[in-house]
Amino acid sequence: MTQPSLRCALMGKNRLSGPVVGVDCGGTNIAIGVVDEKGRLLGRCKRKTKAMEGRDKVIERIIEGISRACDDAKISFKSVTAVGVGAPSAVDWKNGVVLHAGNLGWKRVPLRDILSKKLDRPVVVDNDVNVATFGESRVGAGKGRGDLISVWVGTGIGGGLVLNGQLWRGPLHTAGEIGHVIMFPGAGPGHRKLEEHCSRTAMVRSMMLLLGHYPDTMLREFLKRSDDGEETSIGSGVIAECMEKGDPLVTSVVHASADLLGLAIANFLTVLSVPTVILGGGVTEALGKPWLHRVKESVEQHVFPSSLRKCEVLRSELGDDAGLLGAAMLAREVVGSE
Repeated sequence: MTQPSLRCALMGKNRLSGPVVGVDCGGTNIAIGVVDEKGRLLGRCKRKTKAMEGRDKVIERIIEGISRACDDAKISFKSVTAVGVGAPSAVDWKNGVVLHAGNLGWKRVPLRDILSKKLDRPVVVDNDVNVATFGESRVGAGKGRGDLISVWVGTGIGGGLVLNGQLWRGPLHTAGEIGHVIMFPGAGPGHRKLEEHCSRTAMVRSMMLLLGHYPDTMLREFLKRSDDGEETSIGSGVIAECMEKGDPLVTSVVHASADLLGLAIANFLTVLSVPTVILGGGVTEALGKPWLHRVKESVEQHVFPSSLRKCEVLRSELGDDAGLLGAAMLAREVVGSE
């Protein structure tokens, strides 16, 4: 079977027609969609990942989910021309190898070759935030805007880059890992990286540490209602509700997080000088415009030179579908450019 080469990632006319399948494989859920040539979603399926059951079972669920998505789109899988997959890991995208997906328990899994053999279709595999970034650049908030940086804020923080119209992965395949940038080198373990201060996980940790200083915080009610009273019960939706009602603990932590995130993004803009930033992920979706505005204010305060304050900071338009749409569209461009 013909597989994508380095050449096919370069600019070139896309000759691939027919529907393409996109797969967004996360640690909790697998989202699958059938996408047409204009980037429209024709059908979908969502499955639980159940990573604890092992690699082969997860791959079986991906294949079953593809079949169900085709049924939902009212097409036969025979008409599908390629499959794209976003994986929560650093990926050797040229060889389609998932290098290390901690939340799946995978190391050096040749996912492209496994799926290609089982599906008898060309398969393209890339990092999940890369494919989401690609989706936004083609049919989302970044459409027609050229070069951009994306930052996805959820359980963790990931990033992606589009330069000269194409995903920039770097020679070692890991470009865009903004969440692992060191912000506080003198801090102890677990408190040094951007992700350790600005992800949902980090914000909830900070709220729990400060809980004793805020006896009237709404979080106490949410913790009482939960089955275990643990911080895992505080999701992005809970944080958003507390923000809307002006909870002082949640507001202070969220604002500090947004300010620090804006500082980190400003540093990236100072180095790269690109015109657009796209924010996505569960935290961004839940907290909405006020969160976006706070991050943007911090970007404008810290970016250099002052002319870069005109850079646009936009919210994802594709939301939860960014990954599966981006994976499908990346597969179309890569396979179709061979």
